[in-house]
Amino acid sequence: MKTPIKIALLLLIPALGLAQQSHIDSLRHSLKTARTDSARFSILIDLGWGLAETNRDTALYFHDQAIKLAKKNDQPLAEAAALNGKGYALMQLGKYPESLQCFQQALKLADDPQSENKTWHEHVPGLGKFTPNKYRLDNLAYIHHNLGHLMGATNNIDQQIAEYRVTRQLAMEVEDNYLLSLVNMNLGDVYQGLNRLDSALVLEHNAEQIIQQTGFKKYLGLVYKYMGDIYLKKSNKDLAIQFFHKALNSSIEQKNYAVAGYCYGDLTDYYLSEKRKDFSLYYAKKTLENLKSMGSKALDQAYENLYKSYKLTGNSDSAYKYQGLALTAKDSSFKTTVKSLADFQKLSFQAQIHAQDLEKEKAATQTRIRTYSMLAAIGVLMLLAGIFYRNNRQKQKVNNVLHHQKEEIVQQKEEIESQRDNLEITLHNLKTAQTQLIQSEKMASLGELTAGIAHEIQNPLNFVNNFSEVSIELLAEMENELKNGDAAEAIGILGDVKQNLEKINFHGKRADAIVKGMLQHSRSSGGQKEPTDINALADEYLRLTYHGLRAKDKSFNATMETHFDEHIGQININPQDIGRVILNLLTNAFYAVNEKKKLQPRDYEPLVTVTTKLISPPSGGRGVEITVRDNGMGIPQKILDKIYQPFFTTKPTGQGTGLGLSMSYDIVKAHGGELKADTKEGQYSEFSILLPL
Repeated sequence: MKTPIKIALLLLIPALGLAQQSHIDSLRHSLKTARTDSARFSILIDLGWGLAETNRDTALYFHDQAIKLAKKNDQPLAEAAALNGKGYALMQLGKYPESLQCFQQALKLADDPQSENKTWHEHVPGLGKFTPNKYRLDNLAYIHHNLGHLMGATNNIDQQIAEYRVTRQLAMEVEDNYLLSLVNMNLGDVYQGLNRLDSALVLEHNAEQIIQQTGFKKYLGLVYKYMGDIYLKKSNKDLAIQFFHKALNSSIEQKNYAVAGYCYGDLTDYYLSEKRKDFSLYYAKKTLENLKSMGSKALDQAYENLYKSYKLTGNSDSAYKYQGLALTAKDSSFKTTVKSLADFQKLSFQAQIHAQDLEKEKAATQTRIRTYSMLAAIGVLMLLAGIFYRNNRQKQKVNNVLHHQKEEIVQQKEEIESQRDNLEITLHNLKTAQTQLIQSEKMASLGELTAGIAHEIQNPLNFVNNFSEVSIELLAEMENELKNGDAAEAIGILGDVKQNLEKINFHGKRADAIVKGMLQHSRSSGGQKEPTDINALADEYLRLTYHGLRAKDKSFNATMETHFDEHIGQININPQDIGRVILNLLTNAFYAVNEKKKLQPRDYEPLVTVTTKLISPPSGGRGVEITVRDNGMGIPQKILDKIYQPFFTTKPTGQGTGLGLSMSYDIVKAHGGELKADTKEGQYSEFSILLPL
């Protein structure tokens, strides 16, 4: 299943369930006749959750009204419950930063044991007669549960698992079996996404068992759907399709149309993979119909499946139509998601900084307490010493000694504080210098390319200038021929001019392509991956790096070889980041052969080789290997383990920051790949980038 659909499934689980439409109408009527604020609050919360999957804007409105009512009556736990509902509604609408703020405010209220002193807990639907303490802990569990959904929606998987584990612990503590079934179900789906399939299957079976025991079957279909996903990954297609149909039937029976929509999507994907066109088209139409009936705007995957289904049936007109709709929907969804995720990361960072400040303040308080305790102990010792010396008729001498000791303590304290201040300043300066060095390394990579780019642009510009001058002369000659009445000769000259203009146009486009490539390298990548021709990328950086070094050192020369696997095609990477890695490896390779050339006899021929090929990684699947090899001096074994450390370099002072290989290693790891080195001192060095497909 595609990642956007998996994220949508995580957002699907509310805390208190979905009421039927008839129940919603009944609640609206009850709201008009409610006599107390506690009763109105209970109805507003029930309405908010009841509309969570069908009318999210209206659900948000009811939760806002519940928040106002809780604040008016000074009910912190009620306010936390309403903030939890609002955060969930905002999360479903894709407003992640606002959602995170609501959950953080709710956690602050629910974490405070003093909030148990005033509570409407007996009026909140679905929780029964909880004690104030159990109600607060249960409220806290639901907040962590929904915060886990938000972490999953923003790809913070480790934090998502942590939030679900807290939820499960609290749910077991307060014996909330309904929530326990939900968190087992969601945690199982997260483990399924991490390919921990056996653990995922155990959790889903636990969820099914709890649901069967409690009789609350609203999300039994979703449990079956997740089981189908797991069996599909286990390559057990028969069991997978059985559970998908089982999930669909259960969802329709429980009128949980949101889960039913995702079951339609799973069935569409399955039959598309099996090339069964009639079934795939049927379920693709059902998916779109279901999403539109719910008012969903996330239609890009439904359009994509319809495009693929119509293409499979040979209906090119309909396939073209839905392909266009899918591209439009994806573009809109991408822009919204990127902005929300960026805002979320910024807000999350601010929260982390705030937490760090609190920890520092706590540590400083503990230090002060220890200092005061130590001073008190010293004072007691001084008092006892004074009594002993007074008894021995040495009061004056003892007083002088104690006074001297006190001055030393004060002086030592001042020295310690001074050293602490100096260390803080030094640490700040080191962090600033590190940031500047990292930026310097990035700009250095662009500088390495600049001269090569200038050389590459100069060639087409020379052609443009030369052909332009020749064309001017030909036009003047053609003008004379026309004046002399020789039309045939003029037409012949016109043909030469046309050929020159075509050549000018060709070399102009070549220069334009080089400039666009330079701009693509210099711009910020934003972490986005895109389909890229890795052979073309490696070839471009090889030529630009070589000409850049030649521009700085005219005596530099080396032989370049390329061995590109033409079957690779385009791979999904961040071209700016991978380009920086290739540039760094090529720069090191050319530097190595140039240094060896200075030391070796004339018969030494510098050689740099770039190779690409398809591979099968140890983890399974398929991958691509990009290798940069040189016949330079090699790397000594004693420093081989240090080459990826930040600021470690073998180059002379001023010629390297020591950040190139460190940054390259981090970039490749971020792509899920590996950066390996193979070297023999005095003979060669070979660096391999392994990227999974």
